[in-house]
Amino acid sequence: MNEKGLIFRSTSTEETVEYGKRLGMLLSPGDVVALIGELGAGKTTLVKGVVLGLGVTDVRAVKSPTFSLVHTYRGRMPVYHFDAYRLKDSQEMLDIGSDEMIYGNGVALVEWANNVPGCLPEACLRITLWAISQHERTIEMWGSGSRYDKIINDLS
Repeated sequence: MNEKGLIFRSTSTEETVEYGKRLGMLLSPGDVVALIGELGAGKTTLVKGVVLGLGVTDVRAVKSPTFSLVHTYRGRMPVYHFDAYRLKDSQEMLDIGSDEMIYGNGVALVEWANNVPGCLPEACLRITLWAISQHERTIEMWGSGSRYDKIINDLS
């Protein structure tokens, strides 16, 4: 499958949120976004922007679902926000019914996606974040499939 990539440098939390918002405005039902990065890399900050772009009005409710594993938000479509930080493997995520949400009628945002690769479709948008300093982040995005190639083109 052809992959197309994009690298973005954010210099502030606000810029990361705004970039996420631009991405969220481009997402459609059935889209899956896999987020990878160390603790504090900015995954949840980017997710806040994505859910804003998806029409969720109260982003104060957007917190990483580390212990509940998934939060659902209502915007233009359902938004399923997963956190796989504590999971040992893909089966643990499947046990909570993640496949119904990932392959459903909403958008799935999966933090720590590298912990659950077996839960993700081959065609998805993968984003890796690195903390460069307290406020600076490097965000690398690549997509598998023409749907995600279009999103990357629209963001660049």
